[in-house]
Amino acid sequence: MIETLTRTWWVQLIRGALALALGATALAAPGSGPGAGMTLAVFLVAAFAVGDGAMTATTALALPADHRGRGALLATGAGMIVLGMAVLLWPGLSATALTLLFAAWLVASGALVAYGARTLRRQIPDSWIMATLGVVLIALGVGIGAFGASAIGTFVTFAGWFGLAAGAVMVAVAFRLRADLERLPAPAIA
Repeated sequence: MIETLTRTWWVQLIRGALALALGATALAAPGSGPGAGMTLAVFLVAAFAVGDGAMTATTALALPADHRGRGALLATGAGMIVLGMAVLLWPGLSATALTLLFAAWLVASGALVAYGARTLRRQIPDSWIMATLGVVLIALGVGIGAFGASAIGTFVTFAGWFGLAAGAVMVAVAFRLRADLERLPAPAIA
């Protein structure tokens, strides 16, 4: 799996760029009017879910067909795309529904990251950092789900800072994977 992640380092770069762009948009967007925050929140959740789902599916498709976990990764990517499209096309989406969908996405993403850390613990020296990120995502999802949508403006601001931080980490990981690309053996030609 680590070899596939290294060979597809550009997927992480795209994910990071998307997170950075959406985070900057959330922080720079004017908050005029009560509906502006909700409209932006819907767009941000939908755009990131579709983009992240597409990159997750791309990573899954790059894995060998018999790789353990490939199907789950592909299903996760497809599920995130469906979630993003549902949020985008759901007219009159309530703040509570959006918050719960976002919370569920954070919990699922955190579980996937934690599982990845466990799976790759022999190949990644500091996999505990990845596992910690997974636990933090799960905790944030549970917290946001429990807190509710009483302050959509806070949600948008949080999403902005989270997008910038997660995007920066993803870009750094992408360039680290790219640097490790030279150490891999040449791919076998089928």
